Amino acid sequence: MQRLSLDRAVLQVRDLGTMVHFCRDILALPLLLLTDTGATFELGTDERGHTQVLMLLASETSSEPRRMTLEVADSEFPSTCAHLRRHGASLFESEGSSAPGCAWRVLHCNMPEGHQLQVVAIDPSRCAPTSPQYASVRP
Repeated sequence: MQRLSLDRAVLQVRDLGTMVHFCRDILALPLLLLTDTGATFELGTDERGHTQVLMLLASETSSEPRRMTLEVADSEFPSTCAHLRRHGASLFESEGSSAPGCAWRVLHCNMPEGHQLQVVAIDPSRCAPTSPQYASVRP
């Protein structure tokens, strides 16, 4: 897992148990801390080695539904995709690319409490070459 895009890495949730189950058992995020009032999951580390986390806080009012984007390496995408599709996610793949680096594969997944998750990866084998000299080396 590379990175989760979330403007604030804290979600207030009405049903902490359901969201913990989703993050731990469906997304396979490492659980760092679990209490009666919250949970903290590890998302990965940044380039400086700092741990990035997602915090869930039990609340009578939940956060407004958000769209979160989880970027994974191209090599991780097939297994992540297969796992999440077994839990109802749907796959979208772009139809090729006219620019290098933008042949995205996107998996859409509904999360509890109305949140949406996009799992994205770049498929370099479907990216356009940057110049004619690279066209001959493209797989």
